[in-house]
Amino acid sequence: MAIGYCLMLPIRRPITALFVLALLSSGVVIGQGRATTRALLDSVIAHAKSASQYRDKVDWPTITQEMHTMAVDADSVPAIASAVRHLFASLGDEHARLIHDRRAVAYYSGGVKGHMVRFDPAVYDRIQSGVEFAYMATLVDPGVGYVRIVGLPMGDNLAMATAIQAPIDSLRALGAEKWIVDLRYNGGGNMFPMVEGLATILGDGSAGGVTGHTAAEGGRWKVEHGDFYYDDYSVHLPNNEVPTTLPDVAVLTSMYTVSSGEVVAVAFKGRPNTRFFGEPTGGMVTATDWTQFDPRTALMISVGNYTDRNGKVYTNFVDVDEAISFIPGQPLKSDSTVLRAITWLRNDR
Repeated sequence: MAIGYCLMLPIRRPITALFVLALLSSGVVIGQGRATTRALLDSVIAHAKSASQYRDKVDWPTITQEMHTMAVDADSVPAIASAVRHLFASLGDEHARLIHDRRAVAYYSGGVKGHMVRFDPAVYDRIQSGVEFAYMATLVDPGVGYVRIVGLPMGDNLAMATAIQAPIDSLRALGAEKWIVDLRYNGGGNMFPMVEGLATILGDGSAGGVTGHTAAEGGRWKVEHGDFYYDDYSVHLPNNEVPTTLPDVAVLTSMYTVSSGEVVAVAFKGRPNTRFFGEPTGGMVTATDWTQFDPRTALMISVGNYTDRNGKVYTNFVDVDEAISFIPGQPLKSDSTVLRAITWLRNDR
């Protein structure tokens, strides 16, 4: 089952990442041939060998020989796709992608997880399109604000985070003291504006991070004075008002919540006054890096697993406290998950 391409802004290099995406959009063409393609394949192997979270799972001399055999006559990036997919499958990396001309030419889907048997690719496509289900912030009950966080592209982090936070500030001014954070329609993308926009709800303190293959390869998330930080990087929104109390929050997830959507979910895990409703997430719970090989070709591979503030490392998916099946597109007033979250927030627990 193909999940698709969920790009997460590379850790530690946010500015470089935006430059990289500009290059990918530039249409620059470089020559290809067997020698160039073989060199590219060797670069993919070398980077995976040094950086992959799963690098100890692979017999590198054997996998290298197998990939060379599979790509012996390859003279273009698409022609090495099967060899690179073999690498991803050997690593067991379902979040890895070989990107060429702005599309994923090689990826590995793995087996169907038990909780994903009802996964509907048509629903996933609707969510990923970014057209039908948009960001939403509204009052759903006296004192209860509802915020739907959807997937976001690379771009102006400050503008996107502001577009999330400003309506939240308006709801707070209207009396919202408790919150529903709906991640069920979040198919991944750019994590930074998502978490920054929610930071005043998330609250100051540790928010988890990434556990890498070694301690030096990990990273830490925190909220400080209403701003979200990944190590030293923050979008750093101007905050007119930072709440001093930690509000009750109901987090909603579905099997279509993946990648950066799962970052947001994990950031709320272990937080006091928080409960999860819905379905376990899709299971792209790894941070990815980004390696640019030429203006048209890049590699992203998993370099660590999301980890919550209590040190729990997520290797499969993010679970819920109360299981409720997701029916996309329901009006909020008849959405059973939203209604259950409202009941919990009313302290009927």
